[in-house]
Formats: sequence, structure tokens, C-alpha cells
Amino acid sequence: MNNLSLRQQSIIDLIQRQEYCSIEELSAQFDVTTQTIRRDINELCHYGLAQRHHGGVGLPSTLSNRSFVSRRLANQDEKQRIAQQVVNAIPDGCTLFLGIGTTIAAIAEQLGQHKELRVVTNNFHAAHILSQYEQIETWLPGGRIRVNDGDVIGDGAEAFFAQFIADIAIVSCASISRVPKLTPVCEETQFEDYVMEHELREASVSQAILGSAQQKWLVANSSKWQRKASARVAPIRYFDRIFSDKTGETFSE
Repeated sequence: MNNLSLRQQSIIDLIQRQEYCSIEELSAQFDVTTQTIRRDINELCHYGLAQRHHGGVGLPSTLSNRSFVSRRLANQDEKQRIAQQVVNAIPDGCTLFLGIGTTIAAIAEQLGQHKELRVVTNNFHAAHILSQYEQIETWLPGGRIRVNDGDVIGDGAEAFFAQFIADIAIVSCASISRVPKLTPVCEETQFEDYVMEHELREASVSQAILGSAQQKWLVANSSKWQRKASARVAPIRYFDRIFSDKTGETFSE
């Protein structure tokens, strides 16, 4: 937009790459006061180009996900660090479920040194990467590949995963949000952190992946705590391990 200053345009570029920036980070980046940054954020939000979050600013809310290419460019370093932590924890000789998402594809890129893996995935990008390795047996469900996301979802994918039992299932998500617990209407409303997806069909496939695995792992870069999505996957306490740069380390629930 012509009305935006160079600094405001730069802020948009940053949140497109990182998905979230804190006010303090932006203040230091542009060497201006936090009050100046808040005024910039207010104007960007007025134009619908950004969304305020506690202590910072992120991408505007949307009911659908951005393209795979766009998401792959965001938080690249963080995703690579998470992927390396995950790959280091995966033993040789296991059956592995991989869900959708760019961090999952980053994990696939680093699995080439593993031996005797069976990988079942609906992530076309991950399957394409793994197909070059003879020591990795790769399974992909049949169905229509979504152009924007590079994956296969739907009832066929859910049934496909149900035919296997995995040692480890690894999924990503659209967001991690504090939402009401699923309790009877007559009870007092309580809240907990839930792993969420943009679409119900995406959430259903993730549930199918997790339901047929002995170990359930979640990968989530720090921006997932700043975003919103509307379809429940599972409470965060459901996962055996969570890999994220939010805390600077991996942790178990």
C-alpha cells in the first residue's frame, strides 16, 4: 500500500517470514521506541495487514492455510533446528508416521542417514524426498494431492493409516490455542491448550495418524502459539514429546 512507511513495509516483510515479531524485537531492529512500533502496528492492523498479539504482532487470522511455498520460507532456521532434534531422537528400524506441514518435510530432508525405516505419510513433499533412499520404505495413500498444500487428506488417507501400527507418529499443527475443554454443558467451563488445524479434514487425518501409534510426537515452531485455527486435533497433554523452540528445548508431557 502506498500509505505505508518504509518501516511499516519492513515490518510486514518480517512477519511474513517469521509469522510473529515481538514489540521489543521490532523496537531494537528499527532503533525506535516501543510506542512508535505500537503506532505502526495499529496502522497495519487498521489496513488488515497484521494482527495484534500480546506483546507483539503476527499475520492476520485466516480460515485457510497459506501455500506450502510461503510457509516453507517462514521460520526456516527454527524449523531446521526442530527437525534436527527430532531426527536425532528417531531410532533405526522403526515404523514412522509423518503428517503434513513444512517442518515435517524438513524432518524428511534429514532422515537420509537412517537405516531400515518404514515411513507412512500423506505429505507428498516428504514422500518425494524419502523416495530416493533405498533403505527407507515409503508408503503414500492414494487420492487427490492438494495443490496448495502438497498433501493427501480425506477418508481414504484416514483408512490408509489405520492399516499400520507405528512406533512413532509425528504431526505438526496450525496453532496451539487455549480453548474450552470438552465437558458437559452443565459443568463450569474450563480451558486447556489444544493442538488445532485450519480444517476439520486436516484434524481428522492427524487424529488417525496419532491413534495408530505407540509414541505421539508434536513439532511446533514458536509462531504456533501466536496463531489461531478452529479445528481441534488433541489436547497438548496427549503428546508424549513436543519439539519446539518456544522453550529452547524439547520436553515431554
